[in-house]
Amino acid sequence: MWKLVAATGRDNRPPPAAWFARFGDSVIVPPSRVTNAHLIEIGDGVVILEHSWLAVVPAVEHVVPRLVIGDRCRIGRFASIACVGEIVFGNDVLTADRIFVGDTFHGYEDTTTPILRQPMAPPAPVHIGDGAFLGIGCAVLHGVTIGEGAYVGAGAVVTEDVAPHTVVGGNPARVLRKWDPAAEAWMRGSGG
Repeated sequence: MWKLVAATGRDNRPPPAAWFARFGDSVIVPPSRVTNAHLIEIGDGVVILEHSWLAVVPAVEHVVPRLVIGDRCRIGRFASIACVGEIVFGNDVLTADRIFVGDTFHGYEDTTTPILRQPMAPPAPVHIGDGAFLGIGCAVLHGVTIGEGAYVGAGAVVTEDVAPHTVVGGNPARVLRKWDPAAEAWMRGSGG
């Protein structure tokens, strides 16, 4: 571990629980990166697996970012959560490995300036509903709400809201199936 610190200049051990806004009876498995733990609330029974990055950064004037991960969530390995405004995971959310969830993006108004130095766009809140699933390698982008019990397929790029109990997949993500409680059956979506 100390070789990694010396080589990269950063310690990839999660900070102590006391540094967080709230940290329930949970675990962040090292190595992982946490930026600005005081802006992060983690519930009880949460497991965040190795090589994840919780990046909560005050990058937009007058916006205090807030990342909330509800009770009993399990975040897969190599997850990247980039919060400049507000990202909220409900309770019992399961994610596979290599997910990306972000509430903003780098602007690209000035083509003469490298994107890395462009200002961040105003953030738009991201909400992941209770019991939802995010598949391996998926991306959930700014302003999206994933409904309760929704299922985001592997590699999906979610740019619009997903209704509760709906399966989406593809790039951009489209509805593949939706649970119809009246019929007590799955109905095919517009994309499948």
